Amino acid sequence: MAQGSVKIGSIFGIDIELHWLFILLILAFIWISPLLGLIWILLFVCVLVHELSHSITAQRNGIKVSRIILLPIGGASIIDLVEIDPKIEFNISIAGPITSLALGGLFGILVIFTPMGLLTYIVQYLFVINILLGLFNLLPAFPMDGGRVLRSYLQKKKNFYDATIITAKVSRYFMALIIIATAIWVILPVGSTANKETMFIWDLIIVFFLYEGMRAEEGNAQIRNETKGMTLHGTLSNNYSVIGWGASSDALYSLISRRGGHIILTKDPAGTYFLVNVFDQNRLGKASRVSDLAVEMPNLQVSTKMADALAGIESTQFRIGAVLKGKKLLGIATGQHITALINLRMSRKTK
Repeated sequence: MAQGSVKIGSIFGIDIELHWLFILLILAFIWISPLLGLIWILLFVCVLVHELSHSITAQRNGIKVSRIILLPIGGASIIDLVEIDPKIEFNISIAGPITSLALGGLFGILVIFTPMGLLTYIVQYLFVINILLGLFNLLPAFPMDGGRVLRSYLQKKKNFYDATIITAKVSRYFMALIIIATAIWVILPVGSTANKETMFIWDLIIVFFLYEGMRAEEGNAQIRNETKGMTLHGTLSNNYSVIGWGASSDALYSLISRRGGHIILTKDPAGTYFLVNVFDQNRLGKASRVSDLAVEMPNLQVSTKMADALAGIESTQFRIGAVLKGKKLLGIATGQHITALINLRMSRKTK
């Protein structure tokens, strides 16, 4: 689970999380008016469908999606790669806006056939919100889908890092335009004070999330650029123990008592390594075998690019990955260790 978000379920093996601000706004609107609360919940459903289209497209291209985080101005599908093929990135990115626009068109047709009243109002709202969601996400700025579409286009002539930096600059121009337009609207003697205040708050939220998303993309690109040639060999740790998939909980207790430490791995019959979760009291109380406590963890080949390895590890709850050479376990790598190593390398290069 990401910081600042709450898991509400899973779809197609993908965890669905709500950002705390999204939850706060839902509760606030329900308190103000049940109808407003309903509208915000419908917005949540539209954003979820939008993000699922990204995730399903990614999965069909062999890219693992760990979770979807729903935000007040959209959402984010978290994948375990930093850099992907530009054509695949284009397909994944464009899938969301196309889905939203298609839904908007469908609701636009349904408006014609719905009887006048509350139902018509709701269908009209779904029409407008999906059209706006599709168009807004086509803006060529991070972290919008249009930003990734622009980057994939730029990669025809630029490398990943340069394409990301150019798109980040374009993103800054869009943020500046939003700020300037908001300031002009507030100054002009048109519109009510309440509308101006509402627009001012929303634009601040939009700029905040655009800035955070843009900085994240820049940071990921910089990490990839600075870690060229780095392998996982330098991050390996042997501070773990391995126990059999079918071992009893008593055997697990004996191992921890005897060996110490809290990082325990197990391997399923297919040869995939899992982390044994010894921190969940509910699962411990019900577990009779180690397999009952197994939690999915990244199984990384030692040749995996450092930035991709970090992205895969950081997308999991415990931020730990098993490092293998072929099918042989070489050790484990943690997000904390990899981040420290990358920071040290980057600091040395700046001196």
